[in-house]
Amino acid sequence: MGIANGQYDVELIRRTKKLLETYQGTFNITLLMNSLLSLIVLPQQHNSRTRRLPFMNQDLDNIPEIQFILNSPNFVFDPRNFNYDLKNLLTRIRNGISHQRIEAISENNQWKGIIIEDGVGQIIGLHLELTIVEIRTLALYIAEKYLEEVGGELQNQPLWDF
Repeated sequence: MGIANGQYDVELIRRTKKLLETYQGTFNITLLMNSLLSLIVLPQQHNSRTRRLPFMNQDLDNIPEIQFILNSPNFVFDPRNFNYDLKNLLTRIRNGISHQRIEAISENNQWKGIIIEDGVGQIIGLHLELTIVEIRTLALYIAEKYLEEVGGELQNQPLWDF
Protein backbone atom coordinates (compact mmCIF):
# COMPACT_ATOMS: atom_id res chain seq x y z
CA MET A 1 0.00 0.00 0.00
CA GLY A 2 1.36 3.44 -0.88
CA ILE A 3 0.93 6.84 0.66
CA ALA A 4 -2.04 8.93 -0.42
CA ASN A 5 -1.20 12.07 -2.40
CA GLY A 6 -0.59 15.03 -0.16
CA GLN A 7 0.18 12.87 2.90
CA TYR A 8 3.95 12.41 2.55
CA ASP A 9 4.72 14.94 5.29
CA VAL A 10 2.23 13.51 7.77
CA GLU A 11 3.28 9.92 7.21
CA LEU A 12 7.02 10.65 7.38
CA ILE A 13 6.59 12.57 10.62
CA ARG A 14 4.38 9.84 12.09
CA ARG A 15 6.87 7.10 11.21
CA THR A 16 9.89 9.05 12.44
CA LYS A 17 8.15 9.87 15.71
CA LYS A 18 7.27 6.20 16.18
CA LEU A 19 10.89 5.18 15.50
CA LEU A 20 12.20 7.61 18.11
CA GLU A 21 9.67 6.45 20.67
CA THR A 22 10.37 2.74 20.19
CA TYR A 23 13.99 2.32 19.02
CA GLN A 24 16.22 0.71 21.67
CA GLY A 25 19.42 0.12 19.68
CA THR A 26 22.99 1.29 19.90
CA PHE A 27 22.61 4.20 17.49
CA ASN A 28 19.79 6.09 19.23
CA ILE A 29 21.64 9.44 19.10
CA THR A 30 22.43 8.96 15.40
CA LEU A 31 18.78 8.16 14.77
CA LEU A 32 17.77 11.28 16.70
CA MET A 33 20.11 13.52 14.69
CA ASN A 34 18.87 12.08 11.40
CA SER A 35 15.30 12.47 12.63
CA LEU A 36 15.75 16.23 13.03
CA LEU A 37 15.28 16.50 9.28
CA SER A 38 11.83 14.96 9.51
CA LEU A 39 10.68 16.30 12.85
CA ILE A 40 11.90 19.90 12.68
CA VAL A 41 12.85 20.80 9.12
CA LEU A 42 9.91 19.14 7.36
CA PRO A 43 7.18 20.84 9.47
CA GLN A 44 8.93 24.20 9.14
CA GLN A 45 9.23 23.88 5.35
CA HIS A 46 5.70 22.59 4.80
CA ASN A 47 4.30 25.35 6.99
CA SER A 48 6.06 28.01 4.95
CA ARG A 49 4.93 26.55 1.62
CA THR A 50 1.53 24.93 2.03
CA ARG A 51 0.20 24.25 5.52
CA ARG A 52 -0.01 27.59 7.44
CA LEU A 53 -0.32 25.91 10.85
CA PRO A 54 -1.59 28.02 13.79
CA PHE A 55 0.75 26.43 16.34
CA MET A 56 3.75 27.75 14.39
CA ASN A 57 2.60 31.34 15.04
CA GLN A 58 2.66 31.00 18.82
CA ASP A 59 4.79 33.49 20.71
CA LEU A 60 7.76 31.60 22.17
CA ASP A 61 6.99 32.82 25.67
CA ASN A 62 3.57 31.13 25.47
CA ILE A 63 4.87 27.60 24.77
CA PRO A 64 5.62 25.89 28.11
CA GLU A 65 7.02 22.79 26.37
CA ILE A 66 10.05 24.70 25.04
CA GLN A 67 10.85 27.02 27.93
CA PHE A 68 14.02 25.00 28.53
CA ILE A 69 15.33 26.55 25.30
CA LEU A 70 14.47 30.13 26.21
CA ASN A 71 15.87 29.72 29.71
CA SER A 72 19.18 28.26 28.54
CA PRO A 73 22.05 30.53 29.64
CA ASN A 74 23.70 30.40 26.18
CA PHE A 75 20.56 30.88 24.08
CA VAL A 76 20.78 33.70 21.52
CA PHE A 77 17.85 34.43 19.23
CA ASP A 78 17.60 37.55 17.12
CA PRO A 79 14.19 37.62 15.41
CA ARG A 80 15.52 40.19 12.86
CA ASN A 81 12.31 42.08 12.19
CA PHE A 82 10.30 38.86 12.22
CA ASN A 83 8.02 37.66 14.97
CA TYR A 84 9.26 36.13 18.20
CA ASP A 85 7.37 32.95 17.32
CA LEU A 86 7.92 29.25 16.82
CA LYS A 87 7.94 29.62 13.04
CA ASN A 88 10.88 32.01 13.14
CA LEU A 89 12.77 29.90 15.70
CA LEU A 90 12.31 26.76 13.58
CA THR A 91 13.42 28.65 10.49
CA ARG A 92 16.66 29.52 12.28
CA ILE A 93 17.11 25.94 13.48
CA ARG A 94 16.40 24.71 9.95
CA ASN A 95 19.04 27.07 8.56
CA GLY A 96 21.61 25.82 11.05
CA ILE A 97 20.83 22.18 10.26
CA SER A 98 20.71 22.70 6.49
CA HIS A 99 23.98 24.63 6.45
CA GLN A 100 25.52 22.10 8.83
CA ARG A 101 26.35 24.68 11.45
CA ILE A 102 26.12 21.96 14.07
CA GLU A 103 28.76 21.00 16.62
CA ALA A 104 28.70 18.06 18.98
CA ILE A 105 29.05 18.66 22.70
CA SER A 106 31.06 15.80 24.17
CA GLU A 107 32.23 14.90 27.62
CA ASN A 108 34.56 11.98 28.33
CA ASN A 109 34.11 10.81 24.73
CA GLN A 110 30.33 10.69 25.22
CA TRP A 111 28.01 12.72 23.04
CA LYS A 112 26.02 14.96 25.41
CA GLY A 113 24.36 17.43 23.06
CA ILE A 114 24.71 19.79 20.13
CA ILE A 115 25.16 23.44 19.29
CA ILE A 116 23.18 24.80 16.33
CA GLU A 117 23.91 28.26 14.97
CA ASP A 118 22.45 30.44 12.26
CA GLY A 119 23.82 33.74 11.14
CA VAL A 120 25.30 35.84 8.38
CA GLY A 121 28.96 36.68 8.70
CA GLN A 122 29.62 37.83 12.25
CA ILE A 123 25.93 38.41 13.02
CA ILE A 124 24.53 35.55 15.08
CA GLY A 125 20.80 35.01 14.56
CA LEU A 126 20.66 31.83 16.63
CA HIS A 127 22.91 30.07 19.08
CA LEU A 128 21.21 27.06 20.59
CA GLU A 129 22.79 24.47 22.87
CA LEU A 130 20.69 21.39 23.50
CA THR A 131 21.31 18.20 25.42
CA ILE A 132 20.30 14.92 23.82
CA VAL A 133 17.17 14.84 25.99
CA GLU A 134 16.27 18.40 24.94
CA ILE A 135 16.75 17.62 21.23
CA ARG A 136 14.40 14.70 21.61
CA THR A 137 11.89 16.77 23.60
CA LEU A 138 11.85 19.55 21.00
CA ALA A 139 11.63 17.18 18.02
CA LEU A 140 8.78 15.16 19.54
CA TYR A 141 6.91 18.33 20.57
CA ILE A 142 7.02 19.70 17.01
CA ALA A 143 5.99 16.32 15.58
CA GLU A 144 3.08 15.96 17.99
CA LYS A 145 1.75 19.48 17.35
CA TYR A 146 2.13 19.05 13.59
CA LEU A 147 0.25 15.77 13.63
CA GLU A 148 -2.48 17.25 15.83
CA GLU A 149 -3.12 20.06 13.36
CA VAL A 150 -2.46 18.30 10.06
CA GLY A 151 -2.76 14.60 10.48
CA GLY A 152 -5.24 14.04 13.25
CA GLU A 153 -7.37 11.87 11.02
CA LEU A 154 -4.37 9.62 10.29
CA GLN A 155 -3.13 9.27 13.88
CA ASN A 156 -4.83 5.95 14.61
CA GLN A 157 -4.40 4.32 11.22
CA PRO A 158 -1.72 1.65 10.80
CA LEU A 159 1.56 2.83 9.31
CA TRP A 160 1.59 2.55 5.56
CA ASP A 161 4.21 0.43 3.94
CA PHE A 162 6.61 1.94 1.41
